[in-house]
Amino acid sequence: MNVPTAGPGSPASSPRVRPVDDQTDTGIHVHRVTKYNPADRNEAGHYVGHEDVDSDHGPVEAAYLASVAAFAEEAGITHLTIRDPGVTGFVSFGADSPIGGHGLAGLFPPDLAGYHDGAQVPMSVALELVRVMLRDNGAWCRLEAEDQFFVHVGYDQYVYVGSALPCTHAVALTHQRELFAEPINQSPYDPQLDEDDAARRRPADDAFWAELHVLVSSQGAVLLEEGYLSNASRWHRITLDEVTPTRSRLPGC
Repeated sequence: MNVPTAGPGSPASSPRVRPVDDQTDTGIHVHRVTKYNPADRNEAGHYVGHEDVDSDHGPVEAAYLASVAAFAEEAGITHLTIRDPGVTGFVSFGADSPIGGHGLAGLFPPDLAGYHDGAQVPMSVALELVRVMLRDNGAWCRLEAEDQFFVHVGYDQYVYVGSALPCTHAVALTHQRELFAEPINQSPYDPQLDEDDAARRRPADDAFWAELHVLVSSQGAVLLEEGYLSNASRWHRITLDEVTPTRSRLPGC
């Protein structure tokens, strides 16, 4: 079962302390999309200009969403998968106060069915999730198409877009919208940078359930932790007869 890590509040992931590196041959072209002019950064890469760190809920926010859409369109992406979703609990994901429903009202039912790790959503919903994160409404997730595309939203209106294609047209359109698309080495929210044990973050795919079946057969029963949101989990005691029924009850499995 995939056990997600923390959302954008992870200190090691703060975009304010990540320098812009040269693009490396990773197979994914990563761009940092922001409203912050690179000319207004100091020698350490910190922004020292006068742009507000909050969303304007208006034309600048719309430019962000249009730019993300342009990257996705050029990459041929029509759906994205929700990874490591979370909602605000005791710790807020941003500077603004969260709103009722974590900003997800109208996108998902009140019980947040469909907002889980591995859920696939159309780009229209993915863009609304980006809007929610830009506004610090109380929800955060990674949006990815495995090995092809991703969108990560960080602090202070920093958006990271990765694509298997260079998306030069989307980059140009982003600049036309008076935003900046800077090539960087890696998103600071790349799952590979998470400090958690990688084995605890594995997805609940067929291989996982096959290994669980073998483990239960040898042990008689096991405890399975389901990380259904980044700051919430549920525990399941599973015996051999309950492996298949438990899998059928878990979303995305």
